Amino acid sequence: MMKYLFFSLCLIAVLTFYTSCAQKAEEFKMIYELEEGYKFPYAIYEADKKFELKEDLREISGLTYYNDHSLLCVNDEKGIIYKYHLEKKEISKKYHFDKSGDYEGIELIGDKVYVLRSDGAIFEVDHFRKKNIKSVKSKTVLDAGNDTEGLAYDAQNNSLLVACKGSPGDDRKLKGKRAIYEFYPGENKISDAPRFLIDQDEIRKTLEFNAYTIFSVKLLEKVNPSEGDVTFQPSAIAVHPITGNLYVIGSVGKLLVVLNPEGKLLAIVKLKRKLFRQPEGICFAPDGRMFISNEGKGSKANIYEFNYLK
Repeated sequence: MMKYLFFSLCLIAVLTFYTSCAQKAEEFKMIYELEEGYKFPYAIYEADKKFELKEDLREISGLTYYNDHSLLCVNDEKGIIYKYHLEKKEISKKYHFDKSGDYEGIELIGDKVYVLRSDGAIFEVDHFRKKNIKSVKSKTVLDAGNDTEGLAYDAQNNSLLVACKGSPGDDRKLKGKRAIYEFYPGENKISDAPRFLIDQDEIRKTLEFNAYTIFSVKLLEKVNPSEGDVTFQPSAIAVHPITGNLYVIGSVGKLLVVLNPEGKLLAIVKLKRKLFRQPEGICFAPDGRMFISNEGKGSKANIYEFNYLK
């Protein structure tokens, strides 16, 4: 009992300290551009539009572009695809595709919608424009321990990218990394090894974590191993339609990471906590407009729209 109490007190202290450090860090540099000539193309702290969501999407966990007027969304509780109308600012349609579950990502490829569950299962939803839709589940080698939260369509390779919030895999060489696997819809199989790896240590070095913050992160990982390294935990991913760069959001860590198509780190953006309470979804319109969704977390959920600054 005393041991449990000690760990609990340590956890509270570490969380308080880490949050304090993160909040103080917001007063300083916010955008780190790591490649010469690269400029982060969004005014990330001044949204061009804001859409407040009602109760059905309070737990919004993923979204994808549908057309000029609508986005498709999922929440992490129900097996429903929601069509959200951007002009009317309301849900225009609902499509039930499976039982309740922890659904975390959604992507549209042609006439089919793909939905990712946190245990690694991927649902292919066909005929979703009709009332009677068909849903086919594909199991992958990923599971709840990997905590799959991000799903993105890579048009160049005709594949889906699956980001792991949790364990990157069993290989010891993956320790300290965040992994993104590749799923091949036509074959219903996933890559044996990650296609992209994000190095937690590289993020800490870039953001110039001080010794106290690094100590807090490491201690929290030991106190609560199931939570793991809290430096950065992917919660959503999307491929930019113009540049092909990969945008990865981490609600834990409050960061947006940009990788080029080869996986090289281009930028790290600190997300203001007052604006991004719990960012869980990201997608792009064909013209480069970026949409980021936030779960309610004690308030109304929302979607922010940012214009592409070419």
